[in-house]
Amino acid sequence: MKRLAAALAASLSVSACATISDPGPAHSSSAYADFLIGRVANSRDDYSAAADRYFSALNRSPRDQNLINGALVATLASGDEDRARRTARMAPLNDAPAYAHLIRAGDAITAQRWRTADDEIDNVHGLAAEELIGRMMLVWVRAGEGRLDEVTLDLAPLASIRPYGGLFAYQQAMALDYAGRRDEALASYNTALQGGLWLPAGVLRHADLLVRAGQRDRAIELLSVETNRQNPELAAALERVRAGGAAALEPITPAHGAAVGLYGLSVVYFQENDNTNGLAALSLALMMDPDFDGARLSFAQQHSRLGHVDLARAALARIAPTSPYAAGARVMEAWVLMDAGQPDAALEIARTNAASGDLRAERALADMYRNLNRYEEAEPIYSRMVEQYPNDWRLYFARGAARERLGRWPEAEADLQRALQLAPDQPDVLNYLGYSWIERGEHLDQAVTMIERAVELRPSSGAILDSLGWAHFRLGDYPLALQYLERAVELEPADATLNEHLGDVYWRLNRRIEARFQWQRALSLEADNRDALEGKIANGLPPAPPSRSANR
Repeated sequence: MKRLAAALAASLSVSACATISDPGPAHSSSAYADFLIGRVANSRDDYSAAADRYFSALNRSPRDQNLINGALVATLASGDEDRARRTARMAPLNDAPAYAHLIRAGDAITAQRWRTADDEIDNVHGLAAEELIGRMMLVWVRAGEGRLDEVTLDLAPLASIRPYGGLFAYQQAMALDYAGRRDEALASYNTALQGGLWLPAGVLRHADLLVRAGQRDRAIELLSVETNRQNPELAAALERVRAGGAAALEPITPAHGAAVGLYGLSVVYFQENDNTNGLAALSLALMMDPDFDGARLSFAQQHSRLGHVDLARAALARIAPTSPYAAGARVMEAWVLMDAGQPDAALEIARTNAASGDLRAERALADMYRNLNRYEEAEPIYSRMVEQYPNDWRLYFARGAARERLGRWPEAEADLQRALQLAPDQPDVLNYLGYSWIERGEHLDQAVTMIERAVELRPSSGAILDSLGWAHFRLGDYPLALQYLERAVELEPADATLNEHLGDVYWRLNRRIEARFQWQRALSLEADNRDALEGKIANGLPPAPPSRSANR
């Protein structure tokens, strides 16, 4: 691989989606048609269909490098590891498509064949995404060879680019730990903590090194951070460390280290909406470390987000019952079906999960009932959980929301206030309680202050900006309401309630055409209050009430 240095660093601000150029002279028109259809399917994140088309074309043109590349990208993104390996072997030894070299490099790292891995990575030429995947692998080739300093220097330009800097620091720290350079590894782990990327596998290795360095209290402190405690693998590690054991069950291997690096890259790619390279990186990670269940859960989650129910469920089925992620996988399977519009099947799985007594499973069942507006079934589950976990703000918040929908406002208000006591800077709680008060015409000054704080904490939330705009609407400050409601709709243009609220404020500002447009827009978004919206479109709003003074 050519040294990336500054050129690579400069290119990382642009999302690097896998692209495929038109093939040279096609061996047949049908092969070319399959290629084009496969490319379109890939661009739509329909990876299984894309793979089928590419392989259909390859049957007629088995040496076409563009077809091989397209097939590789699609099979990796769909998680078809066996077919990806077979396809990589079809490619020439040199100057093959980038992902063919990367697959073969991953297999060589797993087998600790450093020279082979080095040669494969050196032949990776492509987009920044592909070269960076190779560079993360090269860290562990050099660690295996005892030449770690060479590649860490080459990656140094990444250190100043968030969140790549945090990923680089984790990779460097893990590799230094593998090489027995404890003090340098601890320094890099500390740098990683400030790097803007949460990497559970990296946190686990950091905690494990702290224990081995005689800093058990520091390891407990690290694992006790709320975000870390929510991860099942880190929660299990915390229990082991408190009991006097090690944080990690196995030592670092180059294959696992490389897999962690690729998992971290996938997080960045998904943040950049690069689904193709994100899924490909995860698939490569799992090919090197099939027991990396955190990566497998992420793979399933991303396919669920894309609507690929079968691929998501297939990935979840590969997580063993003994894995720390097993309970989470079962919960996710229920949500996959719920999000796919199969509530009965989802609830059947969720009820079975909840019978195990697992907190996440019980919470998931209650949340599903709440999402289906079945609040009378959700509320008693939340109540049982509150008794078991009286200091969990999430449970009070969820129960308060259910009780508010059931018309039990005094109980709901008490729950929401208790949630706020336990989590005073939680934007969802601040927003929900503040918005509820506004709708009821109660404590308006306090409500506005709370929602303003929620906006500070989560400025990109259209729903929270809507709450603030609606608060000012209820107070009669229509110009200020307009500022927030227009921003809210810009952020979440497909939300019916936000569009309706914007229409209301347009009407009060005598912008009647725009008001009716927004109400019509809300109606087209399958709003629940169709009759009310149709009434507004036909008749507008009634005269404005006197401006409401805030309760003081």
